[in-house]
Amino acid sequence: MVTSGPQSPRATPRTIKVRHGGSLVLLRNGRQLFAMVRSYLWSAMAVGLAAGIGLALTSLVRLPNVSMVFLLAVLFSAARFGIWPALVSSGLSFLAYNFFFIEPLHTFSVTEPHELLALLVLLVAAVLTSTIAGQAREQARRAAERDLASQRLYKFARRLSALADPRSVVDHAAIQAHGDLHHPCVILLSERGSLEIAAAWPPEDSLDPEARSAAQIALAKGEATGSGTAHCETVPWLFLPLRAPEGAIGVIGVAQPGNASLDPETRTLFETVAELTATALERARLGQEISAARTAAEAERVRNTLLASISHDFRTPLASILGAATSLIEYGARLPEQARRDLLVQVKDEAEHLDGMVRNLLAMTRVEAGALELNRDWVDLQELSDRAVVVAKRRGALQAFDVRVEKGLPFVFADPILLDQVLANVVGNAIQHAGSADRIILEAKREDHEVVLSVTDSGPGIASEVLPRIFEKFARASRSSGDAGEGTGLGLAIVKGIVEAHQGTVAASSPVADGHGSRIEIRLPLPKEDT
Repeated sequence: MVTSGPQSPRATPRTIKVRHGGSLVLLRNGRQLFAMVRSYLWSAMAVGLAAGIGLALTSLVRLPNVSMVFLLAVLFSAARFGIWPALVSSGLSFLAYNFFFIEPLHTFSVTEPHELLALLVLLVAAVLTSTIAGQAREQARRAAERDLASQRLYKFARRLSALADPRSVVDHAAIQAHGDLHHPCVILLSERGSLEIAAAWPPEDSLDPEARSAAQIALAKGEATGSGTAHCETVPWLFLPLRAPEGAIGVIGVAQPGNASLDPETRTLFETVAELTATALERARLGQEISAARTAAEAERVRNTLLASISHDFRTPLASILGAATSLIEYGARLPEQARRDLLVQVKDEAEHLDGMVRNLLAMTRVEAGALELNRDWVDLQELSDRAVVVAKRRGALQAFDVRVEKGLPFVFADPILLDQVLANVVGNAIQHAGSADRIILEAKREDHEVVLSVTDSGPGIASEVLPRIFEKFARASRSSGDAGEGTGLGLAIVKGIVEAHQGTVAASSPVADGHGSRIEIRLPLPKEDT
């Protein structure tokens, strides 16, 4: 549970208050306190080392001014630890120089005016040096922190730009804000007029009523609320609205334990995270709307194309059936027996034609809906190929057929009815696009752990502009008869869906010989016991 009071054990790491350089500093844990104490110890050790070096040098040679050695210690402290340890080093240097190098030695009294002046000059020089060097170090540290924050924001913006899901956006934003501010962060989005927690880090699922009320005010007014603001100052959270062109779409909040406000730089960083998050959420929302619009447009296009295709391709067989039925009704008794039989065969053939188109449409619907159920059984590819040739000839195919099945070819574990439909569609496609004098070859063989079933025709082949999309819905060659989907342009698309449902692959190639012909090749995996 996210709580707004300091009693929450997860609200923030334990803080330690210390007086450092005349100002109150909050240390996040004992490790930082130890690091601060260590900086003062190192500064004192640097002064001690300077005193030792000075004593060693004066024992060997007479030096006019040993104070320069102490200035080196002050510079070390300022450059390494900052201004306050350097000021302590300046005071210690002043005392050490007086104790070890000013007459009378080993006392803190000064008898000669010029010695007192030397001490004061050392103290002033040390303080000025420590101040300047410390400020330079502090500026360098702040510049490095700003550069690091800029890099983190840049990487954060790049990550957000690659996210299209609002859920992923808010998750990344909550983690980013927590990493930058080191306090619990929460993001609430407006859903049906109320604020709901969309993401939080550390993971939480609720806010207390006071904090939620402050978040609601931030959303309604479009202004910051909580600690350090003009609204709900007692709430130990800072909430910023996530602004979009239509208005605030949510809020982002950071816990403020003890109502300690963020410093200006951290506040700016938090505001930048809020702006980037709002922009990414708006982009994700627009992306979803665009995707939905494209899906709806594609569905409408497919529907219109399908209706146009059905209305066109159903018209011919229906007209034939209607004409034959009319002739039988009006002239049946006066027609010769053979003529009546021919009309009945025509009705049967065209009805089978229509049945094939309806079966393909239903199969395409099941493929796209992911509802294609496989009733697997062992399938003999020799029988499958022979049956496809018989059906094609019964439907009036004039081409010569050649079936070539490798001896000893193992059975395939597949859905027999669907595999019949696959081969019928591929053979029908070859019939539609090959001439009556062309040859169609059905071949089945084994390659490694797969069975390769191919249908090759010696017709004009597939146009180069059609070949890359031959397995797409409504893809048609230049000939008016269409593909094996009985004119609907769905035959090979159905083949692809059924083969992939069997974990197989299908590919088309053209030309295959002497600049003409085409081949549809289906690869189906063999059961493990056969591999």
